Amino acid sequence: MSPAATTNNLDSAAPTPIEWVRNQGSAHNGEPLPKPANWIPVHEEPLFTPRKLRVITIGAGFSGLMVAQKFRYELKMEDYVDHVIYEKNPEVGGTWYENQYPGVACDVPAHIYTFTWGPNPKWTRFYANGPEIRKHIQDVTREYNLDRDVKFNARVVHAEWVEDDGKWTVKIEIDGKLIEDKADVIINASGVLNNWKWPNVKGLDKFKGHRVHSAAWDHDYDFTNKRVALIGNGSSAIQILPSIQPIVKQLTTFIRSPTWISPNFAAQFASADGKNFTYSEEQLKDFEDPEKLLAYRKKIEHDFNKLYKGLQYGSPEQEYFKEASLKIMNERLQGKKEFTEKLIPTWAFGCRRLSPGDGYLEALLEPNVKTVFNSVSEFTEDGVIDADGNRHEVDAIICATGFDVSFAKQWPVIGRGGKSLKEEWKENPESYMSVTARHFPNFFFILGPNSPVGNGSLIPQMEWAGLYAAKWIEKMAKEHIHSIDPKQEAIEDFNVYTQEYLKRTVYTSHCRSWYKNNKVHGPVTTMWAGSPLHFKELMGVQRAEDYDIKYLSPNRYFFFGNGITWKDANEEDLSYYLRKDGF
Repeated sequence: MSPAATTNNLDSAAPTPIEWVRNQGSAHNGEPLPKPANWIPVHEEPLFTPRKLRVITIGAGFSGLMVAQKFRYELKMEDYVDHVIYEKNPEVGGTWYENQYPGVACDVPAHIYTFTWGPNPKWTRFYANGPEIRKHIQDVTREYNLDRDVKFNARVVHAEWVEDDGKWTVKIEIDGKLIEDKADVIINASGVLNNWKWPNVKGLDKFKGHRVHSAAWDHDYDFTNKRVALIGNGSSAIQILPSIQPIVKQLTTFIRSPTWISPNFAAQFASADGKNFTYSEEQLKDFEDPEKLLAYRKKIEHDFNKLYKGLQYGSPEQEYFKEASLKIMNERLQGKKEFTEKLIPTWAFGCRRLSPGDGYLEALLEPNVKTVFNSVSEFTEDGVIDADGNRHEVDAIICATGFDVSFAKQWPVIGRGGKSLKEEWKENPESYMSVTARHFPNFFFILGPNSPVGNGSLIPQMEWAGLYAAKWIEKMAKEHIHSIDPKQEAIEDFNVYTQEYLKRTVYTSHCRSWYKNNKVHGPVTTMWAGSPLHFKELMGVQRAEDYDIKYLSPNRYFFFGNGITWKDANEEDLSYYLRKDGF
């Protein structure tokens, strides 16, 4: 277009941005040039001056506390991030506060089940029990004052995106009262194992004895010399049974399906027989040396991060773990076919979550334990009826029946355009990189769909997802971003590639698993497609090209400011980029 034609066009309407740029310095009837739609005045602040953001984190377990650490200490974002954590329980700890049943413990070595920046030289045993883990979380919280911004007994019950405001309106129930808060960003750090469920069995409320769920334990009830029914054979039941077997009169355990009992994780660092052990005074003394402690932690972590290899079809590691588990199960069950034929699965080793379970199989053979390889079909006033119609009279029933592990939260999350997260993820939860979801802007997940819940050391992977969210929040503040929303095509590409990779893993074997949204067949919706370090490297990259980004200003470069940096404004070292010879 010629300059004359451009000038004439300016007479009739506001110019396009490029027309306005090209006509700078040109006469326009003695009047200033009309401004294009993306014109803004110069913002009189240095480059990257952040705007204030309100961030709500849901949950004060490991994940939520690590987010607090990122904001306050690592990234030093407190000047522009107003952070609050809403925690439904009366103290920090998350799943380790809620699960207090007998025998509760972690099957991951204690020295790698810690905050990466908050080691614990005082672990008493190689595999820590629940109370010791809970204490570790509380100790680190006190040391760094991480609960300063936590609101306890505060249950989030509703969240809705308001487009015009670029904010979430959040409703929280605190001590029976409903309050409302607003946030630019929400981080869901509530985890997966936080919504326990009773079994779907007829007559649940008929039973007149003591009924308890493993995730809501009643410490006042004494099981000594009682007749007890234990429903379930997942991780919780596997820990509960050998813990109470010595004290009960009769224990009837109901097992619907087989399960792999695996060798202990990182057993090569445990005792000679691969089992748990207590650290000696000499070892505890060594752990007081930060360098020795770090070397020990790194040695275990290095090997544990190879675990994913054992979950790939046909790998040498997978064959080794399978054979080791077969050996363990046959030996501990003393080769008794009435047990081995019903307890050892035909589906691939690792299709469901692995459970080491020291003492579990041995306890099944004890004379006061009766194993019923069947489901419970009905509760009665004095016990239960199994699926074959047999009655079992008991004094107490323990329901180790797990959790609602769906990624759609039980409370409403209403996103852009009125989309409901529960409906969107009802059948097939599909995320972007496990951390965000289409139509739910500025909403981050820690342990979302296809996150690395079983690929290796879990705590660092939760931390890396939290860091991903924090780095986006930093970018949103410094570049004055209204909202980010992952593109549909990016989500589709991620999920297609993920499912193709996961075909090589044992998670696709024909077992009913929460890895497949409690289905036998279908996409694997829980596991990450790769190693722990594969996840870490991707969490370290902000692929802005995968997001629809909306800015607060009509000009995305509002944050350019007044042409100077904060180093200029504060007269700091203005030659910081110079260095000596070499690289």
